[in-house]
Amino acid sequence: MPSIRRCAVLSSTAITIALVTFPSAAHADTTTFNSRINNRMDGSHLALSGDAVAEGTRAFTVRSPALQQYRTARWTIIEKANGFYIFKNEVAGKCLQPASGAPVAGDTVVVKTCDDSPLQDWSRRDEVAETNVNTEWGSLRPRTNPALAITLQSYEPSTTWDHIYLDLDQNSADRLWHFTPSNAV
Repeated sequence: MPSIRRCAVLSSTAITIALVTFPSAAHADTTTFNSRINNRMDGSHLALSGDAVAEGTRAFTVRSPALQQYRTARWTIIEKANGFYIFKNEVAGKCLQPASGAPVAGDTVVVKTCDDSPLQDWSRRDEVAETNVNTEWGSLRPRTNPALAITLQSYEPSTTWDHIYLDLDQNSADRLWHFTPSNAV
């Protein structure tokens, strides 16, 4: 009889361990298709330079009326379970990332083959408003250097586009972005 009792205790312990080691289902990623990523300073939309789709194409912003001609102004926004975002260009099928492997201020932003690397993860820091109201604007920061944010390089009112690059994150209209459905703009 003692051996049966030991078996029962051992079996009971194994079942308890099995129950403890299986975690509940994790929060799933959230995906939004056919979105535009808009800049607060001039209302421009994130797109790809020359509407190109090649590996390493530089990201930039485009304003109306040229916006309607840019197929690459549409993005799939994936909010990962860990809180980071992936921005996948719907036409190129590539993901937004800093051009260099160790981003610093002044680096450009490009699209490359999606590889689920930390270089393609972005965080969104909400705008700090004086009234504590959610403005739905925020800076987009690379996971590999969250002190930086995607920034308009220059605003040229006489043109329909602006270059973007990484610069220090701060509450400034040239660094604030908003997501909208493509058909809403």
